[in-house]
Amino acid sequence: MSTDFFLAETRSANHDDSVDDIIKKCIHSKSKQSFITFAGAGSGKTYSLKQALIYLKDKHSIDFSRKGKQVAIITYTNNAADEISNRIDKHPMFTISTIHSFCWTSIKGFNEDIRLWYLNAIPKEIARIEELERKGRSGKASDTRKKTLIRLNAKLEWLSEPQKFVYDPNGINSSKNALSHTDVLNIFSDFLTKKPVMKELLASKYPFIFIDESQDTDKTVINSFFNLQQSKQDQIVIGLFGDTMQRIFGAGDEELGLKSPPVPGWEVINKEMNHRSARRIVGLGNQIRSTVDNRKQYAREGAPEGYIRYYLLPQNVENKAEIETNIRREMANLTGDLDWNDIAGKNTAVLLLEHKMAARRLGFHLLWEKLEQVSNLKNSMSDGSNTELNFFANIILPLADASLNGKHAELMSILRKYNSPLLEPEIFEANKDDPLFSARTAEYEFKATITNNDVSFQSVLDILARYNLMKIPSKLQSFLTLNEAQSISMTTENSASSIDTNEFEAWADALKTRFFQIRDYKKYISDESKYRTHQGVKGNEFEHVMVIMDDNEAGGFMFSYEKYFGVKGLSTSSSKKQNTEEQKLKGLERTGRLFYVTSTRAKFSLVHVIYTSDVQALKNKLIDKKLARADEIIEPQTTETNIVRF
Repeated sequence: MSTDFFLAETRSANHDDSVDDIIKKCIHSKSKQSFITFAGAGSGKTYSLKQALIYLKDKHSIDFSRKGKQVAIITYTNNAADEISNRIDKHPMFTISTIHSFCWTSIKGFNEDIRLWYLNAIPKEIARIEELERKGRSGKASDTRKKTLIRLNAKLEWLSEPQKFVYDPNGINSSKNALSHTDVLNIFSDFLTKKPVMKELLASKYPFIFIDESQDTDKTVINSFFNLQQSKQDQIVIGLFGDTMQRIFGAGDEELGLKSPPVPGWEVINKEMNHRSARRIVGLGNQIRSTVDNRKQYAREGAPEGYIRYYLLPQNVENKAEIETNIRREMANLTGDLDWNDIAGKNTAVLLLEHKMAARRLGFHLLWEKLEQVSNLKNSMSDGSNTELNFFANIILPLADASLNGKHAELMSILRKYNSPLLEPEIFEANKDDPLFSARTAEYEFKATITNNDVSFQSVLDILARYNLMKIPSKLQSFLTLNEAQSISMTTENSASSIDTNEFEAWADALKTRFFQIRDYKKYISDESKYRTHQGVKGNEFEHVMVIMDDNEAGGFMFSYEKYFGVKGLSTSSSKKQNTEEQKLKGLERTGRLFYVTSTRAKFSLVHVIYTSDVQALKNKLIDKKLARADEIIEPQTTETNIVRF
């Protein structure tokens, strides 16, 4: 086969300029047509969004300022919001926020409606749990249900009177009148779908709403925006920017890219350029998605050919860290760029295809393996949004560090910031002679507990609750004694949800593991470790990328590169961990999307390090599927003791 097959065709840098013209036509005041822009890796999606915003600013800034209108730009992450804000010089005509922040801003102040929403939702949850308790057996799960019923009934009593609700999209939301992250999305979607006044308010305030990374935006929220556009299509334009091949978060709409258009009357726009990567890397991206949607990208005229290498290794080799270091050294020699040896720098990234691989390499695998068994826990743990883990990572870990290091001012600052119950006026009133007596006593006991480097999450949680040092997230209350749960039941965030049996079992096991794993988890999810997450790098680019694939080390059933490449067939096992045929196929699709996202982060050179059960079979499959040329595949020699020599 010709080498040219593996290289993407090229086009001039302005090949996609017509896309920006089409978008301008859609947002023109006389046209008003909602649209979805499919923009693959490196396509300049943010550039097109910026051009649309500049156009709107030139056309409407004076009029919008006079009428109090704005253009809303909704992103998936705070980093993306900051990037867009900087590109448009933070102009006041634009409000740029994450989806949680936008939803909260929209429902903030609707206190009575929110109260009524909870009064409708919570009795249904109580009835569901009571039915489970009626049918269930005594034991840990029953204890959990009883504690949850205490909490929900107390919440109903609290909701019997008018309340003012609060929410912090970037916080823990531990006060009793704070909404949970999930409920903010659910309440917004419900209000936007069912309340005409909410539709009118949004359409009047935001004549233009743009949603970035729309493939990852919560499906319920996206559907509520579709509903808004259908109801107010003469008043509002909604523009979606995304690419379903880059959908890596579980809550997104997996069908969004398969509907063309997603709802009747929408304009579908395709960006065809990849301005980021070398021709060989763009070619690989095209080949990966050729079996999915066959959307093809062009490299820029003048783009280099670039490098791709596949290192195939047996799964049972012993010296993986050394192997990977040596491979980077070989890539430095091949490309002539010593940045390959600097994985802490900004030009080179090492990506792991499954978080469990990072957990094992970085030391928080016991925590990870317990929680990943439940899909919603795994999703929130993966994207850094899990309330309970963030409670430990962002509040309790800094509190522990301050306590252990004798930084009393910092410790008091944390207690004040997160509204420790021990700093409430009634506590001070009860200890007039020594207002901080209770706080000092609690901190002393807390420090005595965490001095043990192997202390468990459960022990830390117990001491926090016993001395009322910190407010406990509602789901973690299920793991306190009934007396402790009752004493703090009204100090936590508002949530209509409860912890189900699977979640309970996962958390019960996780809380037995070592607390200080949370430090390594926090570093990893914040991209402060030597390994980067595929979520963390989505949208980013690096000169050089190493992708490490190891199904055995990953140990999951959501992804399988052995099956994706065809080395292994789909399992026909009927055990609990096996899914239906449809779910298995979705697992392969998820694997393919991750393969695409990680591969297309590279600008100039890319190496895949694949640990496999059958090196020869994998080599044949890579060639047969046209994912690799024969000269791109390297099989290092392995000794009898499973040591790889370079």
